[in-house]
Amino acid sequence: MISRPRSVTAALVFVLLNALVWVVFSVVTATNANPALLVPPLIKGIMVFLSIAIAGMLSGLFIFMSRRNRTAYYLAVALLFATFFLNFFDDIGLIDLVVIVINIIPIILLIKDRAWYLQGKPQIEVSI
Repeated sequence: MISRPRSVTAALVFVLLNALVWVVFSVVTATNANPALLVPPLIKGIMVFLSIAIAGMLSGLFIFMSRRNRTAYYLAVALLFATFFLNFFDDIGLIDLVVIVINIIPIILLIKDRAWYLQGKPQIEVSI
């Protein structure tokens, strides 16, 4: 069996870390732990739902990317770019910079190792 490169493993770990960031954001938003976020309850509910949806999508993409799914690779790159731009065009503070770094690292690693994801499942060799 062909082993997975370390940079691919690192990218997958950062994708899961990104999903964790979205789960934490949803919990912070749902519990009103951020006093600076003064929006109506309906908007908070939508934000919590979307945060959990993004975390779920990233978790699913993690599973499919670890199986070398070509579609999951492209969707993960697109979703990570989208969340990067959402954070980049927001008011940038220390937390936003950390989240931007957590978004940029897997994007760079995914693009670097695109051949591993796009070549498909490895063939099993049988020798007699």
